[in-house]
Amino acid sequence: MSRSSRAVAGGVAGRPPLRWLRGAVLALGLLAAPALAQDELNDPLEPLNRGVFHFNRVVDGLLLEPAARIYRMATPQFFRTGVTNFLANLSTPVVLANDLLQGDFERAELTLGRFMMNTILGLGGVIDVGGKLGMPDRHYEDFGQTLAVYGVGSGPYLMLPLLGPSNGRDAIGRVVDLAFDPLTGLGLVDVTILVDPTGITLARTGAEALSLREASLEQVEELRRSSIDLYAAVRTLYHQYRENQIRNGVPAAIDDIYHENLYEDPEALFDDPDETPLADPGDVYEDPEATDAD
Repeated sequence: MSRSSRAVAGGVAGRPPLRWLRGAVLALGLLAAPALAQDELNDPLEPLNRGVFHFNRVVDGLLLEPAARIYRMATPQFFRTGVTNFLANLSTPVVLANDLLQGDFERAELTLGRFMMNTILGLGGVIDVGGKLGMPDRHYEDFGQTLAVYGVGSGPYLMLPLLGPSNGRDAIGRVVDLAFDPLTGLGLVDVTILVDPTGITLARTGAEALSLREASLEQVEELRRSSIDLYAAVRTLYHQYRENQIRNGVPAAIDDIYHENLYEDPEALFDDPDETPLADPGDVYEDPEATDAD
């Protein structure tokens, strides 16, 4: 995929469970067309994936959703916004690394500038100072997107335990993104700065899952109510949302949507090499006045 086909959006791989839903729910209109072809989605492990999907739903119903509802009732909106901002700020090293790997130095500059501004002036990122000053919306990049930029295919669709929908490429990206996270490195070398970095990582993962599930309560409920086959709906939404993120929000080329070049000679589309050419209309429809003259 060429760089010229990319513009501005967020990412999925390497993120906690359900973060993809924040954008995926924007595609709920797809659910109005239940006959959407699912065969185009690469899901050779569907029986296994469906089993994991049902396991994730049980865990969500027993633990994550109730916790998210309690979190919403017990905290005001400004507090939850601050938590979201802080967690997004912590993910900046991963975003910056992938901006640079993709050669997108303009966005890398914005990422670094926002991180410095929010960390210093925004109480460690609790306040999105950059956003208040008119900077572009946050974007998220991950190594799965980076691989896609360099032409690596998505591979088979995967439903990961607790982590949710993914694919072969994005699953690999998750692992690489861990290496870009400074807290991971500190935990591996057992460096403790005030608090054990491994404990911080676990706490951050839990906080992200809780924050994102709370933000997605209505969207998930609507998805359940609207879909005939929830597994198939999630698979389709994830695929569409992920492709949109890889393009950074740029609409897909019309050729890609219809799998043909619509800008070819329109007459050539109707040419049949085996069809006998039509006779010259002048030979078929003679001038009636000329016939009468004879």
